[in-house]
Amino acid sequence: MFAAPAIAAELTVSNRAPLPDEVGYRPADGATVRLNPPSWVWLHEPAAVAYSIQWATDDRFTSPQSVENFRWNSYTHSQPLAPGSYYWRYRFTDKSGQASNWSIVRKTIVPADAVPFPMPTRAQQKQRVGEAHPRLFVRPDDLPRLRELASGREKPLFDRLRASADKLIAAGPTPEPEHMGSARDKENAELVKYWWPNREQTERACKEAETISFTYLITRDDKYRQAARKWILHLASWNPDGPTNMAMNCEAAKPLLYRLPRAYDWAFDALSDEDRSIVRKVMQRRVADAWKSGEIANGTGHINKPFNSHGNRIWHKVGEAGIAMLGEVPEAEMWLDYAVNKFYACYPVWSDDDGGWHEGVSYWSGYMSKVVWWLQVADKALEIDGLKKPFFAQVGDFPMYVAPPGSPNMGFGDLSYRPISPGVGSFMDYFIRAKGAQADGASAAYWRWWCEQWKANWQDEGVLAFLYRASLPPMPPAKAPADLPPSKVFNGIGVAALNSNLLDARQGVQFLFKSSPFGTQSHGHNPHNTFQLNAYGEPLLVTCVYRDLHGSKFHYQYVHSTAAHNGVLVNGEGQIKHTSAPHGRIAAQKLTSAYDYIMGDAAAAYGGKLERFQRHVVFFKPDTIIIYDDLLAAEPSTFQFMLHALKQFTVDAGTGRLGVEQPTAGVQVQYLSPVSLEFRQTDGFVPPPNKPFPNQWHVQAATTGKHKSLGMVTVIVPHRAGRQENWTATRDDRDGKVVVTVTRPKTALRVEFSQQEPHIELQAR
Repeated sequence: MFAAPAIAAELTVSNRAPLPDEVGYRPADGATVRLNPPSWVWLHEPAAVAYSIQWATDDRFTSPQSVENFRWNSYTHSQPLAPGSYYWRYRFTDKSGQASNWSIVRKTIVPADAVPFPMPTRAQQKQRVGEAHPRLFVRPDDLPRLRELASGREKPLFDRLRASADKLIAAGPTPEPEHMGSARDKENAELVKYWWPNREQTERACKEAETISFTYLITRDDKYRQAARKWILHLASWNPDGPTNMAMNCEAAKPLLYRLPRAYDWAFDALSDEDRSIVRKVMQRRVADAWKSGEIANGTGHINKPFNSHGNRIWHKVGEAGIAMLGEVPEAEMWLDYAVNKFYACYPVWSDDDGGWHEGVSYWSGYMSKVVWWLQVADKALEIDGLKKPFFAQVGDFPMYVAPPGSPNMGFGDLSYRPISPGVGSFMDYFIRAKGAQADGASAAYWRWWCEQWKANWQDEGVLAFLYRASLPPMPPAKAPADLPPSKVFNGIGVAALNSNLLDARQGVQFLFKSSPFGTQSHGHNPHNTFQLNAYGEPLLVTCVYRDLHGSKFHYQYVHSTAAHNGVLVNGEGQIKHTSAPHGRIAAQKLTSAYDYIMGDAAAAYGGKLERFQRHVVFFKPDTIIIYDDLLAAEPSTFQFMLHALKQFTVDAGTGRLGVEQPTAGVQVQYLSPVSLEFRQTDGFVPPPNKPFPNQWHVQAATTGKHKSLGMVTVIVPHRAGRQENWTATRDDRDGKVVVTVTRPKTALRVEFSQQEPHIELQAR
């Protein structure tokens, strides 16, 4: 007897719904795109080793266009498509060569005004990069012009760069870090002690090699040739299993992924064939370590789950290595193609169409300071104008609204408790120059004004400073945003920046609010339907965005908790922490010159405890805020309303009024509650941080009994120091509506809250 031949199981595309942390299917079915061709993205199939895609003008695919056998779960065509509607589908092939069925069909609309943004194929990438060096930031045909500028118009700047190289040569290379350091085990103080210093030491050594190699590239002086070779081989000698190992300390490993290739590229002819072989071998190992890490996850892993922080700043570093070593290291073609596909498919991933950044202004700053490298490299080596992506036409809007000049902090997100750093100028220099010269770059004039108000430091030293002055257009004249609305809602990330004065935070009031479809993941951990208040340059009602060490007990247990923010607890419990689930959204908004209105919806964030949580906010310009919390619990519950400040509150439990004073401003808050409240004030943090931070005081206003539903009114009136007014606030519950009246010396404010948009009145007295 003979056994029947085995029949391979049919391969099928799952067509499943994406998890919150997955890329999903992009563009959304039926969406109209802004770039042509669209970047089609789908969920990675675990068995897939290659994909094929088809698109056609009809859903029966009568005359389809097809592309087969590509690696990534994304595809962008190399030519723009004719305007119209397109239907697309994909399938995959497994390691045996068996093909799956086709996915379900989705529709994409390409309008006539979509911006042409084709993606070069692998073959085009190789052709555009070519074989000659340099490739990164500078091409061979740029060198005569750059050398002329270095001895002419830009001689003072280049002379400073050359003097820096001389100083580095005299001092000798920064040595390889000696001690193992890591932040993976938060309780291992010895490893944590060396974690960040090892990164700083590696960065310093790599920048030395860059400076010397670029100086050699321009001068061709033998002194710098010898020094460049010495520094490059020094970095190549570092042990990839030592303190700069990717798995041990990714922060110390990453500078070598792109800064060593830059030096290799710029000083290419200073190296012998044997030298180059040494560097290539080292880069193969180091990129291989990064490739298998969770930050890249073999490429498809990250494109499939792009919502992680480090993965969004390593791809372009690997891309630089790919450009530098294309045609010289076999894997370099894959490194580069991954970076290009990642950029087209899902970068920037934390942003929205309004220019928002989910992780907050602090991390916006960190990531924009790095992506400018890729934008320049991709333009020079690959002829990709990344600034065509819609986000970059608004790249400076988010910080301008969240942190107007004079603001005491940067709003939500890790480490945003500090004011804007002058260092923003080093990368905004590029955006203002490069984007300001483009047709959709009118906002660059506002960005320049904003940077100048913050006394930002432009990129005025080093290699990039020379290249900016040599190659970029001049900055447009600065323009104050006096003609812009002072408030803006960044809908995609669920952040509202409501300002009475966009020109000077020291002369106005700012109310920041978050309820986000991005969830509370990564560095944008602030809970939904929470807020903070700044007024007249002072932080009055604050959020907690301190961080001693990412993932520490203090960071995850306290900072990520709802209790640490100006939000609402149910039975003493807060929202689901650090999740990508889209538990929040700004569901309604109306921005006017007299008042702003927003409503956040966050019931889903409480894990079934709430059936409804709508937080309505009316901000009467310039200085009165009325909040109405419409709460419906799954079962009778207690509710706790949290407020936080940097100074101790005064609390009058009898009237439900509390206040806090800072040197130049203060705030009075009054609860108008239909049920009895009890107040409790504490300070400090539990568990405590491992490094000192400014103390915070916390007031909890809690219902004394359990309730199925509750409508809480909170009136907030900030004032300048010594200029507090007498005001009264009342509520009247009737006919299913809550009517709130705030009487000020010169105005009477009235809001009628119901299940519809509130009725708002402002009357002079």
